[in-house]
Amino acid sequence: MSIDVTLPDAGDSEEIEVVEVATEVGATVAVGDVLFEVATDKANVDIESPAAGVIASVLVAEGDVIGPDAILATIAEA
Repeated sequence: MSIDVTLPDAGDSEEIEVVEVATEVGATVAVGDVLFEVATDKANVDIESPAAGVIASVLVAEGDVIGPDAILATIAEA
C-alpha cells in the first residue's frame, strides 16, 4: 500500500514554490521526517512524512511551482 504526500491546507495560496526537496527515491522515512520545504505567499512550510516507509516516488523538484492539491511524493508503507 502507498501513501501520498500532499500539502497541508495552504489557505488562499494558489501558487506554492518547492524550495527544498530533502528526500529521494529509496530513502527510508519515519513519521514526522521533513521531506520538503515549500513557500507560500505568507510563509515557508516544512512538509513532513505522514507515514513510515520507503519513498517510492518524488513528483516535484526544487523550483517547481505547484497548486494546493499537488501530490509531492508517494511512500510505500513499511
